[in-house]
Amino acid sequence: MPESTTSNILSDNGLFVDDLSQIRVVNPKSADATQTLKINNDRFVTDIEDLNRLIKEFTEQSTQLSEKVKTRKLNAIAVRTRLKESQRTGDLKKNALLEKIEETKLVSERLRAEYEALRKIEQNQNVLLQQLNS
Repeated sequence: MPESTTSNILSDNGLFVDDLSQIRVVNPKSADATQTLKINNDRFVTDIEDLNRLIKEFTEQSTQLSEKVKTRKLNAIAVRTRLKESQRTGDLKKNALLEKIEETKLVSERLRAEYEALRKIEQNQNVLLQQLNS
């Protein structure tokens, strides 16, 4: 019997002959398609594993970066708080000095008024003495 007739009879019964003249239960086209599908599936699984690895690395880096940002944010808040406290302290010192200046001006005014009053008294006494001496 010729080989093609034998192949047809076998294929009608669900058996197939491959390139190596081995009898197979699966159609060679289906076997090739299955093999191609397996190779593509393996590539897909490898790609998914690579994607999962990249996602994990990205997540770790994002977490590290967020921790750095959080630390810097807390440091910035601390610096801002110290700056505000320093400004408040400066304002309090400034106000205290301004009050002291006002007090000193009032004392100076009072002393100047006293001096003027005493000078008038002295002039009056000098005039009185001159009148008594004359």
